[in-house]
Amino acid sequence: MEKIIFIRGPICSGKSTIARILFDNLENASLIDQDTLKNDIDNKYSSKWRRVIAFETSVFLINKLMERKRTIIVEIHSSRKKQYLTYIKIAKKNNYDIYSFLLYPPLKICLNRNKSRPRFGMKYNISRKQIRRYWKNIYKIKNEKVFDTSKKSVKEICLEIIKDIRL
Repeated sequence: MEKIIFIRGPICSGKSTIARILFDNLENASLIDQDTLKNDIDNKYSSKWRRVIAFETSVFLINKLMERKRTIIVEIHSSRKKQYLTYIKIAKKNNYDIYSFLLYPPLKICLNRNKSRPRFGMKYNISRKQIRRYWKNIYKIKNEKVFDTSKKSVKEICLEIIKDIRL
Protein backbone atom coordinates (compact mmCIF):
# COMPACT_ATOMS: atom_id res chain seq x y z
CA MET A 1 0.00 0.00 0.00
CA GLU A 2 1.20 3.53 -0.77
CA LYS A 3 1.96 5.96 2.03
CA ILE A 4 1.59 9.63 2.79
CA ILE A 5 3.77 10.85 5.65
CA PHE A 6 3.03 14.14 7.36
CA ILE A 7 5.84 15.94 9.16
CA ARG A 8 4.09 18.64 11.14
CA GLY A 9 5.28 21.25 13.59
CA PRO A 10 5.53 24.93 14.36
CA ILE A 11 8.15 27.21 12.82
CA CYS A 12 11.72 26.11 13.70
CA SER A 13 10.69 22.70 15.03
CA GLY A 14 12.88 20.76 12.58
CA LYS A 15 10.31 19.85 9.91
CA SER A 16 12.51 20.62 6.91
CA THR A 17 15.49 18.72 8.28
CA ILE A 18 13.48 15.60 9.12
CA ALA A 19 11.46 15.70 5.88
CA ARG A 20 14.58 16.02 3.72
CA ILE A 21 16.36 13.15 5.46
CA LEU A 22 13.31 10.93 5.03
CA PHE A 23 13.09 11.97 1.38
CA ASP A 24 16.74 11.02 0.87
CA ASN A 25 16.30 7.64 2.58
CA LEU A 26 12.95 6.35 1.33
CA GLU A 27 12.59 4.73 -2.06
CA ASN A 28 10.02 6.04 -4.53
CA ALA A 29 9.49 9.13 -2.37
CA SER A 30 8.49 12.69 -3.24
CA LEU A 31 8.57 15.70 -0.94
CA ILE A 32 5.93 18.43 -0.82
CA ASP A 33 7.10 21.50 1.10
CA GLN A 34 4.73 24.46 1.01
CA ASP A 35 7.37 26.84 2.34
CA THR A 36 9.58 26.11 -0.67
CA LEU A 37 6.61 26.64 -2.98
CA LYS A 38 5.80 29.95 -1.27
CA ASN A 39 9.39 31.17 -1.56
CA ASP A 40 9.53 30.17 -5.22
CA ILE A 41 6.44 32.31 -5.83
CA ASP A 42 7.71 35.37 -3.98
CA ASN A 43 10.41 35.51 -1.31
CA LYS A 44 10.23 39.17 -0.34
CA TYR A 45 7.43 39.08 2.24
CA SER A 46 4.83 36.82 3.82
CA SER A 47 1.34 37.05 2.37
CA LYS A 48 -1.95 35.20 2.35
CA TRP A 49 -2.10 34.99 -1.45
CA ARG A 50 1.24 33.13 -1.52
CA ARG A 51 -0.02 30.64 1.07
CA VAL A 52 -3.17 30.02 -0.99
CA ILE A 53 -1.27 29.46 -4.24
CA ALA A 54 1.29 27.20 -2.51
CA PHE A 55 -1.52 25.14 -0.96
CA GLU A 56 -3.41 24.82 -4.25
CA THR A 57 -0.17 23.79 -5.98
CA SER A 58 0.59 21.20 -3.31
CA VAL A 59 -2.90 19.69 -3.70
CA PHE A 60 -2.36 19.42 -7.45
CA LEU A 61 1.08 17.85 -6.95
CA ILE A 62 -0.18 15.35 -4.38
CA ASN A 63 -2.92 14.21 -6.73
CA LYS A 64 -0.42 13.76 -9.57
CA LEU A 65 2.05 11.92 -7.33
CA MET A 66 -0.67 9.60 -6.10
CA GLU A 67 -1.51 8.73 -9.71
CA ARG A 68 2.11 7.57 -9.94
CA LYS A 69 1.87 5.60 -6.66
CA ARG A 70 4.66 7.59 -4.99
CA THR A 71 5.39 7.64 -1.27
CA ILE A 72 4.63 11.24 -0.35
CA ILE A 73 6.25 13.21 2.45
CA VAL A 74 4.37 16.40 3.27
CA GLU A 75 5.95 19.09 5.41
CA ILE A 76 3.18 21.18 6.94
CA HIS A 77 2.76 23.71 9.74
CA SER A 78 0.90 22.12 12.64
CA SER A 79 -1.66 24.92 12.85
CA ARG A 80 -3.00 24.33 9.32
CA LYS A 81 -6.01 22.14 10.13
CA LYS A 82 -7.86 22.78 6.85
CA GLN A 83 -4.79 21.90 4.78
CA TYR A 84 -4.18 18.72 6.76
CA LEU A 85 -7.81 17.60 6.44
CA THR A 86 -7.75 18.28 2.69
CA TYR A 87 -4.66 16.11 2.30
CA ILE A 88 -6.26 13.35 4.42
CA LYS A 89 -9.34 13.38 2.18
CA ILE A 90 -7.17 13.01 -0.93
CA ALA A 91 -5.15 10.20 0.69
CA LYS A 92 -8.26 8.27 1.69
CA LYS A 93 -9.76 8.68 -1.79
CA ASN A 94 -6.58 7.17 -3.24
CA ASN A 95 -6.29 4.37 -0.64
CA TYR A 96 -3.07 5.69 0.86
CA ASP A 97 -1.87 4.67 4.32
CA ILE A 98 -1.63 7.81 6.45
CA TYR A 99 1.19 8.52 8.92
CA SER A 100 1.44 11.74 10.87
CA PHE A 101 4.28 12.91 13.11
CA LEU A 102 4.36 16.11 15.14
CA LEU A 103 7.68 17.77 15.92
CA TYR A 104 7.05 19.87 19.03
CA PRO A 105 10.03 21.20 20.97
CA PRO A 106 9.55 23.78 23.74
CA LEU A 107 8.80 27.32 22.54
CA LYS A 108 12.17 28.56 23.83
CA ILE A 109 13.94 26.10 21.50
CA CYS A 110 11.96 27.32 18.47
CA LEU A 111 12.74 30.95 19.33
CA ASN A 112 16.47 30.20 19.73
CA ARG A 113 16.62 28.18 16.51
CA ASN A 114 15.11 31.10 14.62
CA LYS A 115 18.12 33.26 15.54
CA SER A 116 20.57 31.02 13.71
CA ARG A 117 18.27 29.46 11.13
CA PRO A 118 19.45 29.76 7.54
CA ARG A 119 16.88 31.53 5.38
CA PHE A 120 17.47 29.99 1.98
CA GLY A 121 16.03 32.38 -0.56
CA MET A 122 13.93 34.32 1.98
CA LYS A 123 14.27 38.07 2.06
CA TYR A 124 12.16 38.67 5.16
CA ASN A 125 12.47 37.69 8.80
CA ILE A 126 10.08 35.57 10.81
CA SER A 127 9.07 37.43 13.96
CA ARG A 128 9.06 36.03 17.48
CA LYS A 129 5.33 36.79 17.51
CA GLN A 130 4.76 34.55 14.46
CA ILE A 131 6.75 31.73 16.05
CA ARG A 132 4.75 32.01 19.28
CA ARG A 133 1.46 32.01 17.36
CA TYR A 134 2.37 28.90 15.31
CA TRP A 135 3.72 27.14 18.41
CA LYS A 136 0.59 27.90 20.44
CA ASN A 137 -2.00 27.08 17.74
CA ILE A 138 -1.21 23.41 17.26
CA TYR A 139 -3.93 21.32 15.63
CA LYS A 140 -3.97 18.17 17.77
CA ILE A 141 -4.42 14.81 16.06
CA LYS A 142 -5.50 11.77 18.04
CA ASN A 143 -2.82 9.04 18.28
CA GLU A 144 -0.25 11.15 16.42
CA LYS A 145 3.32 10.40 17.47
CA VAL A 146 4.95 13.51 18.97
CA PHE A 147 8.70 14.17 19.08
CA ASP A 148 10.42 16.79 21.20
CA THR A 149 13.24 17.66 18.81
CA SER A 150 15.23 19.16 21.67
CA LYS A 151 15.45 15.76 23.38
CA LYS A 152 15.98 13.35 20.47
CA SER A 153 18.50 13.60 17.68
CA VAL A 154 17.44 14.00 14.06
CA LYS A 155 18.84 10.53 13.39
CA GLU A 156 16.83 8.95 16.23
CA ILE A 157 13.62 10.61 15.06
CA CYS A 158 14.14 9.57 11.43
CA LEU A 159 14.88 5.97 12.44
CA GLU A 160 11.69 5.84 14.54
CA ILE A 161 9.59 7.27 11.73
CA ILE A 162 11.04 4.82 9.19
CA LYS A 163 10.39 1.95 11.60
CA ASP A 164 6.80 3.09 12.17
CA ILE A 165 5.95 3.39 8.48
CA ARG A 166 7.48 0.01 7.63
CA LEU A 167 5.57 -1.98 10.28
